[in-house]
Amino acid sequence: MSVALRGNLQDFGIAEVFQLIGQQRKTGVLDVSHGGQTLRLAFDAGRVVWGRPVRGKEDGELGERFVRCGLITETRLRALRGEAGRSARSVAALAVDAGDVRAQDAAQIEQLVTNETIFVVLRWSEGSSDFSAQAVRHDRSQDSLLAAEEILMDGLRMADEWQTFASHVPSGETVFERNGPLTMYKRSLGEDARSRLAALEKVYSLVDGRLTAQRIIDLSRLGLFEGTRILAELSQNNVILALSKRQARARQRSAEGGMLKPLLDRAVWCLAAVVPMALLCGVVWTILEQRPAVPEVPAFPIVRAPLADAEEAFQKRRVRHALEARYLLSGTWPDDLTGGDETGLLDGRALTGAHGDAYYYARRGNGIVLLAPER
Repeated sequence: MSVALRGNLQDFGIAEVFQLIGQQRKTGVLDVSHGGQTLRLAFDAGRVVWGRPVRGKEDGELGERFVRCGLITETRLRALRGEAGRSARSVAALAVDAGDVRAQDAAQIEQLVTNETIFVVLRWSEGSSDFSAQAVRHDRSQDSLLAAEEILMDGLRMADEWQTFASHVPSGETVFERNGPLTMYKRSLGEDARSRLAALEKVYSLVDGRLTAQRIIDLSRLGLFEGTRILAELSQNNVILALSKRQARARQRSAEGGMLKPLLDRAVWCLAAVVPMALLCGVVWTILEQRPAVPEVPAFPIVRAPLADAEEAFQKRRVRHALEARYLLSGTWPDDLTGGDETGLLDGRALTGAHGDAYYYARRGNGIVLLAPER
């Protein structure tokens, strides 16, 4: 079987290879090479299981497509590849188990890659093919797999249609900008085109004058054929316009400058605030370094006597109360705090030490204030 299906595409075309595999319900792997690129298709009983470019590990393309479709980052892909090498599991399975990619998204990307692989292969008229009969492991039901003949019919139709619109998207590096609102164009669509509204809106929302056509196709997850067809349709109806390479580069530089401007403004503001403060700190440090040393002053303890303070406060209150009582009884204030008081309460010396002068008082309006002697 491998000998019969190994050959040149010019002598034995890819359509004939598909027909043979489908009619004989073969199981195995078909490698198709052209221009230094090799695409691989897996068949189970004549039905296509998957298809993808041959790059390193079997699911290498899926990991890269996860990145291109915005599901994971390059850094995360490198980590997953390292883990896949240690565990012998696929990057796709690890990404799903880790929660990086949902299972339905992984299945969608795998089907997208398969469809694109078939579409590209069916457009090759030169190259070589090599079918190897072998077991193909997968967990998909036979009913979910398309027969080779069905895929061949759809693929050939798509290849014919491709010739009618591909020229409006010169390459994957083409950059488009919006030329008008999508609303007016949507109103002009017939009922037969209503099914494409969601895809049209998705592609239109990604057109920003910076993203390339390939990037838009990847992020929209519509696939090469459908994504290119919608870009061509919008371009043909002047809803979007293709930029020249010079215009695209100018837009990219402008966008990069726009993204960097807030960072530059913040950096300038930080420098304007930090530099003067740093200079001021330097001046202050210099002054402090040059300041003469201040001799140390010996410290002395402050002795506090809580009991003495309480006793003094009591004596003051006692004398004050005695003065007020004297005034209430006689209607006059005494001349001083010495003598003339039978109770002995008006003794100014009770507030002083043994060798100190007595306290005295002074009248302030209708009241009095105790005064300490001069020392």
